[in-house]
This record gives sequence, C-alpha cells and structure tokens, in this order.
Amino acid sequence: MLTGTNLVYTKKYNLRIVHEVIRVHGPLSRADVARHTQLSVQTVSNLVKELLELRLVQEGARRSEGRGAPSTELTINPDGAYAIGLDLDRDHLTGVLVDIAGQVRQRMHLEIETPSSAEVLDLMCSMVQSMAKAQGLRLEDLAGLGVGVPGPMHRDESGTGFLVNPTAFPGWHDIPLASWLTERLHMPVYLENNALAAALGERWNGGGRHIATFFYIYFGSGLGGGLIMNGQPYQGFSGNAGEIGYLPTVLSGDVAASTSEEAPHVGLHFNMPRLYQRLRRGGTVVGSLEELDRLFAASHAGMLEWMDDAADHLTALVLAIEHVLDPEAICFGGRLSDRILAGLMSRVARLLPERRVGRKVSVPRHFLATAGVDAGALGVATLPIHEIFAPAPRVLLKDRRDAAIGGTGLRRSATTP
Repeated sequence: MLTGTNLVYTKKYNLRIVHEVIRVHGPLSRADVARHTQLSVQTVSNLVKELLELRLVQEGARRSEGRGAPSTELTINPDGAYAIGLDLDRDHLTGVLVDIAGQVRQRMHLEIETPSSAEVLDLMCSMVQSMAKAQGLRLEDLAGLGVGVPGPMHRDESGTGFLVNPTAFPGWHDIPLASWLTERLHMPVYLENNALAAALGERWNGGGRHIATFFYIYFGSGLGGGLIMNGQPYQGFSGNAGEIGYLPTVLSGDVAASTSEEAPHVGLHFNMPRLYQRLRRGGTVVGSLEELDRLFAASHAGMLEWMDDAADHLTALVLAIEHVLDPEAICFGGRLSDRILAGLMSRVARLLPERRVGRKVSVPRHFLATAGVDAGALGVATLPIHEIFAPAPRVLLKDRRDAAIGGTGLRRSATTP
C-alpha cells in the first residue's frame, strides 16, 4: 500500500534528525546542525528550542567562530531519557539500565538454567523494579523495556505481536512474553531476537555508528546474526532474519550429523553446552564462558582445536553473507570474550582468501563489537530509545495499522493498554 505524509510527520522526522545529528556529532552549534542536516538555520533553531524544552539536549560552552557573537554548543542531555534492557538466554538473565547517551547506570546479572516461562517473568519484573529503584526512577519515568530472547519467534494470530519459541528452553511454546511483561509492569515492552538487538546497539552506540549496512555475527549460548540495512534493523517477513545458526552444514564428515537427533546445522558447532561436554570428554572440566577465555589464553589444546573447527564453519558463513547480502562490514560480537572473538576473526581472515571463488572487487571489512559480553542487554536497552528518537523513514509515513491499534510503529512492541 502506498501512503503519503504531511507537515506533522515531516516535523517529527526533522526533530529526530536534529537530535540524531547532535547525538552522533556533538557538541555542535546551531549553524553546525544546519550544515549537517541541510535545514535552514531558522528551522534548526525552532527544533532545538523544542528539544531544549523536552530536556533532550542541553546547551554548553560558547565558542567563537570568527566574526559575530559566539555560538552555543549543543550536546545530548544524558538524563533526557532512560531505558532498561534484559537479555535472556538458557544460562543467564542480564539487565542494564542506560541513559539516552548509552551509558550504563545500573547492571544486574543472574546465572540461571533453562527456567520456565513463569520463572522468567517473575525474575524479569523483579530486575526491572530493582534497577529503576536503584536509579531513583519510577517505571513511568522509563522510555520502555527492551527484551532479547533467542529465536525463533513468530506473529500471533492478530498479527500485532510476537510469540516466543526458543528451542533451548524446554516447555516454551508460543509464549507472549512482551504482552505478559506489559500487563505486569504497565510500560511499553519491545521484544527482539538478541542477535539483531546487539546489532542495533552496535549501530546506535558502538563501532557501527557510521556504517550503513553491516551484518552482526552473535555468539551467545549458540550462534545467531542480525542485519542492519541502510541504517535500520532488518527483521525479515517472519521476524527471524539473520538466523545463520540454522543454516545446514556443507562440510563432509560433519560430527553433528551422527551425534544429534537434530538435522545437522552450523549452530551445533557453536553450542556452548556441547563445547563444555567436548572439553570434559578430553579431561577438562569447564562450565562458563570465563573459563573458556582462560583456556584459550593458556593455549589449551582442546580449546584451540575447537577454535580451528569453529573458524572453518564461520568462514563458510562469512562467504555466504558476503555474496548474499553484500554488506559494508561484518561485526563479530556477543558473550564470548574479546580475546576469543579476535582469535576467531584472525583464523577466518587466514582462511577466506583461499576459499573465495574468483576475484571480488571489494570485500566487507571485519570489526570487533565494542559492547563486550553485555552486547545483548545493551542492544535491547537501545530498542525503546531507538523507537522514540531514531530518524527512521517510517516516521514520515502514515501507518493505518498503527493508527488503528494505537501502536508506535515497532512491530514487536506490546504497548501499554
């Protein structure tokens, strides 16, 4: 369906554009903002006045730019908005409370083991309330709650929400987690695959700030991926774009094919519980990501063997990403240590030249994610802030469905009744 726009939507979009330019490039004068946005100085002044009234930007030092009166520098007001992100996986629940500048104000971490959906709901509500209280905030002071979960997920019958079906969680089937949290906390909740959320976080606050299109390879308790396309997160038709862990293996003699009831797929080689078992069979008792980092630092033979095997499969995935998506860059991040990720990246870099078919004029550069082990939590904390402030093209469009349901335009949000 083709939709038009009007001046109301245009103003909202320009307001977000000005805010984003100040956030990414500040401190800036009003004249600087006008040059960046190609808006008139008067338009910028009017929009900045509104942002100041909303306490989303703040005035700072005055600087001289030659002739005329000194100009006032504008920066983001870190206290202008807060959001909470919760990252759930089979072995942990991590929460962070961040400000609009991406600074972590509160953090909580719980080690868990395949909990039930009811247990997760209670833990999440308790964690949100505890972090808000510690920061001196009421729940209504928050921009919203972002929640990251392993895939897959699918639309509910109404087409306005998403149901969670993480394969690593026994007993979880069609769980309306966002709706449950909204009912308990009475706040906007945004649900996302934790890999895509990490990609969005890297785009918003990390090394992807100035990269329009990149793919994020996410290492959690398994393997996932997220795609940022033209500056925006790409979810795909069913909301499961980027699930590279479910791609079938193409290497001969795949061990997973003979040791698992599941169809052989790449993600089995990056399943952390399977890696722990593999190392235990070799006589090394291990059960945490921190212990894996220590083994790699000590050049443990079993760990190095896994690194080589993992890089072998990663190289095939990277080539597939290169040819199918043609991104500007590929990011490596998630819950594995920076040391392990860097080791995987160097191994992949050595394998790629001999595996590429023909000559490519250009290839995507690889970079290490900046968020560290909290990439998932920081990513989902970005969701409410991104929804409210990002200058997404959809802001210009009249969305009839949103008007009908009172939503914000983010397909996976469960808005407060």
